Amino acid sequence: MDDPSHLEKFNHDCSKDLQVNGTDIEKKCSQNVDFLLVIDLEGKVEILEFPVLLIDAKSLSLVDFFHRFVRPTKMSEQAVNKYIEGKYGEIGVDRVWHDTAQPFKEVMQQFEAWLSQHNLWEKEKGSRLTRAAFVTCGNWDLKTKIPQQCEVSGIKLPPYFMEWINLKDVYLNFYGREARGMMSMMKQLEIPLLGCHHLGIDDSKNIARVLQRMLVDGALMQVTAKRNPGSQKVEFLFENRIQHPSRQRR
Repeated sequence: MDDPSHLEKFNHDCSKDLQVNGTDIEKKCSQNVDFLLVIDLEGKVEILEFPVLLIDAKSLSLVDFFHRFVRPTKMSEQAVNKYIEGKYGEIGVDRVWHDTAQPFKEVMQQFEAWLSQHNLWEKEKGSRLTRAAFVTCGNWDLKTKIPQQCEVSGIKLPPYFMEWINLKDVYLNFYGREARGMMSMMKQLEIPLLGCHHLGIDDSKNIARVLQRMLVDGALMQVTAKRNPGSQKVEFLFENRIQHPSRQRR
């Protein structure tokens, strides 16, 4: 946070990008949770970036954010350097990644402390989130990537990752039209892109802006997927949902 080159690349005042008109808030309906955690992971082989935005479900304002770059556990240094240069080099974030990336285990410890700080999770009880739910743009982040990374990093899948809200499914059922990704939702809602696409913190902001618009329009955010702690099988709760073209059960 004290590195000028880091501060030059990142605007940490996320709240100014996520402002909502006071009169618009009056149109929203009551939600089943008090807080919504927008998460959008980056990294195909292993997780490289872990950003989460905490949105107040009543005021729709940004409460806080958690953002860490993640250093892979199993990838070779050569493979990491090549991948980071290709992914983040084009937008000038590669040096910041190398200077600040931490192992996934450490990131999870810090994230759990952050959740506890906001009274959203109690480690002693080992339970799911309190008064909050994760919001994703698709099922990949929490259905596939988090369990894979936990296995690679040798840690147990945390209990708070057992259910989530896939914004694409809620979008489909609320507006009655299909949008297969963040960009198509933003285009349909005429929301201009903010920052760099595929930079996790910027994508999280943009997904949060879609979420805010949907809440203002009167959408109810309901859990769309749950994982059975025993079998680890994921149950999709919406009959009408986005189907992946090559994997219809995703």
